[in-house]
Amino acid sequence: MADKASDQSIMAEMIAQSRIFADRALDLQSRLYDDDAELSMDLVITEQIVWDITISPMQCAYEQDMLDVLAQTCPQRRLNKIWYSGISSSLGGFWKKGLIYGWCCCCKRQCSSEEGLKVIYAPLTKFLVHYVFFFAALFSCSIFLMQMNVYKDIGSIGVYEIIFYAHLTGDILEEYRNVISNVIISVVKKIGRRTPEQEDTLSHSRWYKFKKYICNFWNLLDVISYFLSITSVCLRFFVLTEDWQKFCRRFFSLSLTTTFFRFFRVLLMSRKIGPKIIMIKEMLKDLFRFIGILFLCMIGAGVLYHANMYPEHDLKMWQIARYQNWRIWNIIYIPYFQIYGETMLDSFNDNITTPCTMDRRVWESNPDIERCNEYDWVLIVIAAIYMLISNLLLVNLLIAMFSYRFERVQEISEKLWRYLRYEVIMDYRTRIPVPLNLVIRPFYIIYWCCKKQSDEKAAIRKRSWDKINALQSMNAIKCVYNI
Repeated sequence: MADKASDQSIMAEMIAQSRIFADRALDLQSRLYDDDAELSMDLVITEQIVWDITISPMQCAYEQDMLDVLAQTCPQRRLNKIWYSGISSSLGGFWKKGLIYGWCCCCKRQCSSEEGLKVIYAPLTKFLVHYVFFFAALFSCSIFLMQMNVYKDIGSIGVYEIIFYAHLTGDILEEYRNVISNVIISVVKKIGRRTPEQEDTLSHSRWYKFKKYICNFWNLLDVISYFLSITSVCLRFFVLTEDWQKFCRRFFSLSLTTTFFRFFRVLLMSRKIGPKIIMIKEMLKDLFRFIGILFLCMIGAGVLYHANMYPEHDLKMWQIARYQNWRIWNIIYIPYFQIYGETMLDSFNDNITTPCTMDRRVWESNPDIERCNEYDWVLIVIAAIYMLISNLLLVNLLIAMFSYRFERVQEISEKLWRYLRYEVIMDYRTRIPVPLNLVIRPFYIIYWCCKKQSDEKAAIRKRSWDKINALQSMNAIKCVYNI
């Protein structure tokens, strides 16, 4: 909100007030946890209506990037309780109890079905199963891509290709399950079934949710991966010419590349490796912001090179039928590789391009034959100035930015890791591992539509809310008056 203020004084005042609010929130959370730890852990995930928005304290802190709030003991203990399904407070304890339960069941000794369900339905278990299948899909897609041939009929589809399509379908449906569930809820409401929790429930606007989703690095990577995958599948099945199959293979290659990048997300949950993945992500953001400056310098140097190597050249920049012959590739080729330290001085010699011709009618009519370039001493001067700016100035400036970003992330690495694991844990609280969701999710939807609201559970929930509200109100007064 402060960023949208038109006046600088108003912006400064809003920022100061937000800091006071954050300090009070931290103080209140500490008081609540000291007073009643279990109840305060329930409070941080309890959804209430605040400023006409139904939201929980942890979700609010996550959306407003309040790292200090989520990094405190109370939210982290609650997240651990969710992550390990209340079985243990640590990874070692979770595996120990899980193995003991499995051994007891195998040996037909006393075996608690409730504990078994907790192990199976724990977000940690679903997370690991999901990425085991994810790795299998990566392996299958890699084999399929290397063996890929022109699609002829259904019989030409192999096992690896089917595995890839099944995982892609399940992954897309599971990623956007909330959108699908909202549609189902709206349909259920229209036919007259409304639960007490659904009455007068407000949430963020669709535009706000879309912006929050697309601004997330991992979500954006998902969207790009899905787009490339769907495009490659459409090219494979609906455009059967030989030339377009090359496009299909290229899109599959790009899709597989983005999928490999998506697999890095599994490392976020590691306390040691997770911060390193965060550093890489933040450095990539800096790199993409810096590319604009580099691209401007590249275009400037490339135009100067081209004007002196090919004087009086009749440019045909954008021939749609022959995109590989666009002149822009020749313009940026030399300055791009000079960024990495290649001098490319041999490219300035006479007639370096082969095959080439000086006959204007030939190189204009046949794009496969390049025009012979001419040597000019000014090319060396342009290269010297360009490499001085790009290599010594811009590249070192980018390295300095990376160093600054590394230090900033290193300082708050623990807070950032605790902050980002919230998203993963809350996501896998309701996620079903892909592609198991293709079988389990329909039964889950049918069960949800058919189940009835229990009056006893509603009464227990109301009594719990009353306790939480009483505890929160009492400690809020103490916090405001500094009692």
